Amino acid sequence: MSGSQRALKIICILLIAWAVILIAFGAFLTFGSGFATGNIVDSQGATVDAAAMSIALGIGTVVGGVVNLIIALLGLRGAKNPRKIGAFFVLCIIGVVLGLISLGMSIAQGSFQWSSIVSLALVIVCTVLASSIKKQA
Repeated sequence: MSGSQRALKIICILLIAWAVILIAFGAFLTFGSGFATGNIVDSQGATVDAAAMSIALGIGTVVGGVVNLIIALLGLRGAKNPRKIGAFFVLCIIGVVLGLISLGMSIAQGSFQWSSIVSLALVIVCTVLASSIKKQA
């Protein structure tokens, strides 16, 4: 097992832990929205129900966590067998592009999320390692 494969395995284990945290946080936001009923939040001139905002944010966080989990599991598979790194590499490239778009949109809207930076950084590192492993195969 090469150094890139070991590093990818470690990063994928960290990405699995991060995905579990995101899924748990998103589930907490989604299911905890019942406590926010009746509260109205003024957001940039528009009034929004706090429960609806919590559900939307929670579902988005859960979806992001599931995507990171899938990428991490494919990365572990690719780290074990370099010939199976192709699907992981393609998903990482898609993840980087979507992460950059998401980050740009959130900055443009003024609602910067710290989880976007962490997820994007992990996926970028995975892309670089997958490229190195792909060259070995």
